[in-house]
Amino acid sequence: MPAQVQDATKMRGPASLRPTWYEIDLGAVAHNTRELRRLVGKNVAIYGCLKRNAYGCGAAAVGRTVMAAGGDGLAVGNIDDAVAVRRAGVMGPILLYPTCLPEVASSVEAYDLIPTISTPEEAVAWAAAFSRPRPVFLKVDVGLFRAGAMAADAPHLFGAVKDLSRLIPAGLYGHFYSYGGTPSPAHYRWQFNNMVRCQGAAAAAGLQLPVVMVSSTTPVLDHPDMDLSGVDPGRFLYGLQDSAVSLRGACLRPAFRALKTRLVMMKSVGTADTGGHPPPFPIAPGMLIGILPLGWGDGLPRPLPPGAAALIGGRRAPLLNPVHLEHLRIDLTNHPRARPGDEVVLIGRQGDAEITLDEVIQSWRMDATAFHASLRDHIERRYV
Repeated sequence: MPAQVQDATKMRGPASLRPTWYEIDLGAVAHNTRELRRLVGKNVAIYGCLKRNAYGCGAAAVGRTVMAAGGDGLAVGNIDDAVAVRRAGVMGPILLYPTCLPEVASSVEAYDLIPTISTPEEAVAWAAAFSRPRPVFLKVDVGLFRAGAMAADAPHLFGAVKDLSRLIPAGLYGHFYSYGGTPSPAHYRWQFNNMVRCQGAAAAAGLQLPVVMVSSTTPVLDHPDMDLSGVDPGRFLYGLQDSAVSLRGACLRPAFRALKTRLVMMKSVGTADTGGHPPPFPIAPGMLIGILPLGWGDGLPRPLPPGAAALIGGRRAPLLNPVHLEHLRIDLTNHPRARPGDEVVLIGRQGDAEITLDEVIQSWRMDATAFHASLRDHIERRYV
């Protein structure tokens, strides 16, 4: 095992006892954060997006890394992730995207979090739930049709917040619609103009907004004029860049490095062992199989695509369907020197051989973002 990877025996959680783990490159996260700062400049606030447990890379470790590398704040989609970040000792503003209710106001206060408000009714409810004045972010819907006040309703939101002394506006933000392919430049421009109008309406209501942001990863990469005074990219931090070349010339590094496990058992199988019944997989003469302690409950496809393989002893070995909830078979017929405890690499490098993430996601028919979202929190992360 590389020396720069943390020793699993030093961990105390149940995940560390399983012989299956991810390797995450925090150096890549730090590099990408510094690259983001280079692109947006020193006057634009960076709120690193840690949605879905930092895209599966671990919110606490990634949050600490982003802040140490020059981030101004963090943004989370789940209050549990925000609490994990705070318990890890990470300081700085933490924006809560709209996924919780005013009933958690005591936790928001205890962990010094900043909730999102989208309607006048929410403003009143949060103000009533707080025990003292607290910062809040206001959100407007510029065309995504998700959370946030519609542009036409934004002045009512701003007026309500202005009248509530327990709410201290910390910023205004929105998110572009960018699903189903990259929107046309005209669509981006229309959404951006909605944001500019909302910003003007907030100023007309007398609100002082330290941060105004609408750009996540794709706008940051390709629309530098839309940075405003803040950005909150997610995929950028993890090196998940679209195949198109960024107009800003960003140089990103992938944060996800490897999915590894260890062989827990080996056995020889033959057609005589089937009792004449159909076997679960094709059996060849002299076949030797191994058992791996991970399965579709750990995020693997069900079933695996044809040709799926893993590395053992620096060489590829076929993986065998069917995939089980927590077990997977590997064909070791051509690896007779394999032994229980040997490292098996499903994604990553072993010796001179490598199975890349790009190869895997193409085979699994998903994109890199969907893969990151499928990373399981019960599997240990070893940080490079």
